[in-house]
Amino acid sequence: MTGRVRIRDSLAFGWRTFRLNTLFFIVLLLLIGATLAIPGVLLRRLPPGDANLSRFLLEAALWALRALAAMVVIIVSLSFLDRGTIDMDRLKHMRPVFVPYIIGSFILLSLISLGVALFVVPGVYIAVRYQFMPYLIIDREMRPVQAFKAAGVMTRGLWLELFLLLLCIAGLNALGAIPLGLGLLITVPVTALAHAMIYRDLVSWP
Repeated sequence: MTGRVRIRDSLAFGWRTFRLNTLFFIVLLLLIGATLAIPGVLLRRLPPGDANLSRFLLEAALWALRALAAMVVIIVSLSFLDRGTIDMDRLKHMRPVFVPYIIGSFILLSLISLGVALFVVPGVYIAVRYQFMPYLIIDREMRPVQAFKAAGVMTRGLWLELFLLLLCIAGLNALGAIPLGLGLLITVPVTALAHAMIYRDLVSWP
């Protein structure tokens, strides 16, 4: 263990920031959840039979909305980390990185899925090693290939620590999902803020 991945400190930061901005984060997650629910409801209401085009368009819209929601969460988390509040200018300038983010996320998800389908372990390795690729596209405006390379360099020698980080994040959100999912209103912001802090630590490490 190198001590460069400050899991306890990052979770403490996430909890402290959430506690000071509880209403903001809850409202943000509720808005995101309501927005993502609309295509899902429409998909379930599609009549059986020849609805392939409509289904494809709705699924594409849902994918794009999920990507947009993930981008917002990352930007908000980095804003609170860097400035202690939301940076509206960063939210307004998401357009240039949206397409690279979509492409990079699709490639990463495909690689993880392929790795899991083959032997599981390669998929886990990829998920851990390249978990900060989306941050680099958003924060440093890198192209997808460039972001993949940089993410690999950032996490070199830290795989086990970063694996434990993802285990903690997954475990906390699993616990948050137990009481009808209401706990996710707390655990999602806390873990997102913690993840952003680890990213900022590593990206600034000499």
